[in-house]
Amino acid sequence: MDTLTLSVHGLNVNAVTKALRQTRGVAGVSVDLGESVAVVTYDETETTAGHLEQVVSATHHRSN
Repeated sequence: MDTLTLSVHGLNVNAVTKALRQTRGVAGVSVDLGESVAVVTYDETETTAGHLEQVVSATHHRSN
């Protein structure tokens, strides 16, 4: 397992969390709203950091 910290500043955290949790290879997602980051635990044999970054950027859900 590996971990990746991603910025979720200005994003709809619920949408990002849901998208990440539905991604193959993701074992867990923890969000720190104070720091505006999501820490993702994933199986590097099933997905990559680059793919997870694409999942986050593809949500395009802004808060407000």
